[in-house]
Amino acid sequence: MALGLVFWANQAFSQTNPPPLTVCTSTCTGNLGENVFPDGDFGAGQANILPMNPGVAPGYQYNFNPPPDDGYYTITNNTTNWGSFAATAWINIPDNGPESNGYMMVVNASYQPGLFYRKTVDVCENTLYEFSIDVINVVGKNVSGVQIMPNIAFLIDGNVVCETGNIPRDESWRTVRFSFTSVPGQTKVELSLRNNAPGGIGNDLAIDNISFRACGPEIDLPAFSFYCPGKSLILNVDLQNSPYPNTVYQWQSAPNSSLNWTNLSNTNTASIEIPTPTDSTFFRLIVASSIGNLALPYCRAISSVSQLKVEDLSNFAIAGTDTIICNGAPGILQAGKYAAYAWSNGAISDTILATSPGLYAVTITSALGCTATDDLEVFEVTLTAEADWENPVCAGDRTGRVTAYAIQGGKGTIQFAIDGGKSQIQPYFDQLLAGKHLLIVSDSLQCRYEIPFELVDPQRFELSLSGNDEIKEGDSVLITSTFNYTPILFNWQPAAGLNCKNCPSPWATPFRTTMYTLQVQDALGCSASDSIRITVLPKLDIYAPNVFNPDISNNGDNNYFTIFPSKSAVRIQYLRIFNRWGAEIFSRKDLIPGDRALLWDGSDHGERAAEAGVYLWVAKIEFFDGEIKTYQGDITLLRQ
Repeated sequence: MALGLVFWANQAFSQTNPPPLTVCTSTCTGNLGENVFPDGDFGAGQANILPMNPGVAPGYQYNFNPPPDDGYYTITNNTTNWGSFAATAWINIPDNGPESNGYMMVVNASYQPGLFYRKTVDVCENTLYEFSIDVINVVGKNVSGVQIMPNIAFLIDGNVVCETGNIPRDESWRTVRFSFTSVPGQTKVELSLRNNAPGGIGNDLAIDNISFRACGPEIDLPAFSFYCPGKSLILNVDLQNSPYPNTVYQWQSAPNSSLNWTNLSNTNTASIEIPTPTDSTFFRLIVASSIGNLALPYCRAISSVSQLKVEDLSNFAIAGTDTIICNGAPGILQAGKYAAYAWSNGAISDTILATSPGLYAVTITSALGCTATDDLEVFEVTLTAEADWENPVCAGDRTGRVTAYAIQGGKGTIQFAIDGGKSQIQPYFDQLLAGKHLLIVSDSLQCRYEIPFELVDPQRFELSLSGNDEIKEGDSVLITSTFNYTPILFNWQPAAGLNCKNCPSPWATPFRTTMYTLQVQDALGCSASDSIRITVLPKLDIYAPNVFNPDISNNGDNNYFTIFPSKSAVRIQYLRIFNRWGAEIFSRKDLIPGDRALLWDGSDHGERAAEAGVYLWVAKIEFFDGEIKTYQGDITLLRQ
């Protein structure tokens, strides 16, 4: 695939006093012509390395086993699988083109700066040209160490016109372009690329998409040109910023996407008329500064391609929210958005109101002048209905209901919907909440009769619990309930500690702090609930006097000793009394609190009067929550 490229690796130039250089820029703002280098993208292929030496760089050696060393180059479609220094220092890239497996040129610059590309091309005099390449620094941006950056100068006929400057290690392709105008009488030009930096560490680059094109004016041709069936089409372009003192034209067409272009005769103006346009035909315009230059690919500019498209109005139809006069309300007929309208009733707007039944027709005209016609029969329909509704039984529940009746008129099947929901043939809806609703009665022509109504909740069933919310351990409290309706069912939760579960006001004797909840229901099935928290406070477990005198006759007050446990005590497992020497003189077992057998009158087991003095008592008590505690103390016995 000889490209006519010549690489001069050993033509050194003086870097002591280099000529002044400028950054490469292009003044071309218009359309470009064909690429003088049709193989400037290096082609494409399945093989990772082009398997033959293309001979495009005689000063460099071609490398079949990448990566190329200094002074070598290769043509490749991807650097991903390369080993050696490319695996650690170079980036992994494909070519910079849209084609599959496209090739690019990878260069490891020689040690000496010099020309690495030169080509002589044909040009036309007094013509603006643009020369461009895509280039990338293939050294990774995270590679450490000092790296020489590629720096390329562009030369015309051996004279430097601009340079790229250092191409950074940013792992991005960049397009570098410059433009120049050929001088009078000039027919050829030598284009060269020069490596300004020496080889060594770095200075490794890839090149793709070499392009040399004539630059023309900006040619405004749309990507699609629409036409009306059976009518001619005029293509007209507007040229801006033309570099030509005089402009000549040539229109071309291609029958399909193969783009086999054919010159159209007598089309040497900025506009043409196509008498019988064909859908999907392609057109383009070629411009040049003279008739002779029109035939030279390197001397002309080409517009973008415009594809013909028929404006298909075959599906045009009148639309609208209604095609009927429903209960006297006019139908709304819409013709869409077009340039002009002609209705059968004389209207010229896109939307009309059909106030009387009959046939309505419209002819629309598009911006291109294409026309289409449609007609629609408008019918007159009367539809009425009545409805009854029932409020919810209980506040907040879904027991509301509405029923339609006395339906009059309409066409076809009558359907019903509530609040914009799905239509049904049954004329009733239940499970409705309180609030505003809309019952819609409609027929097969979509005539609608609307019945707004409002459902109202009854007064909410209210329940309130009251009572002392703090009690001592073992005490009881009456929980009372008040309500605005008469309940027939009561349900207390939990039931533990209550004297009844199905009553309005139970006595509660909780073992511990408890939250009681009452749920009630009236004869209609409406329910209410409330809760009360009963906090159980700890209570003194036992009381025992510390002195008594059995010899005093005062109706039994302080004539005996016993223990007084709290109401939470359920059994005295034992009460024992000992004298100062540890001998037991009194003992009782398994008695309920308050049993008179627990009274000690100051006598011993032999019913002999014990001497005055201090005695020790010990008691073991069981409480209603199952806890068992042992208590002890002393009691002083007095004698008269």
